[in-house]
Amino acid sequence: MNKNIKVIPFPGIPNAYVVISGVKAKTSNGCEKRMTFFYGTEAGGCEWEPECGSITKIIPLKKEDAGAIPHWFYDYYAGRGYWSQLAVERCGLPEYFLSGDYEGLFSVLKDWAS
Repeated sequence: MNKNIKVIPFPGIPNAYVVISGVKAKTSNGCEKRMTFFYGTEAGGCEWEPECGSITKIIPLKKEDAGAIPHWFYDYYAGRGYWSQLAVERCGLPEYFLSGDYEGLFSVLKDWAS
């Protein structure tokens, strides 16, 4: 489970965030860093972790909804059943990230969140 989550607004792009967290790991320092890009509104969100993550759609739920799971951005969500690994390359996320085109990157996440 991720610990010490920090959600940092991305400058100049509404509803866009960089999320930094860490997990215990069997490394020399005992921790592993995580960084994801997240697009989120009250209607829903989408995230991508650049190293090896899929595009994951996040559907917010209310506490009383069936299957509601606590979430770090929304109070509750529907779980991680809405994702695609193939879409990462098809949508060009690695190229957007490596070229510094964050508007393009978050545009993809926004489309997936809708």
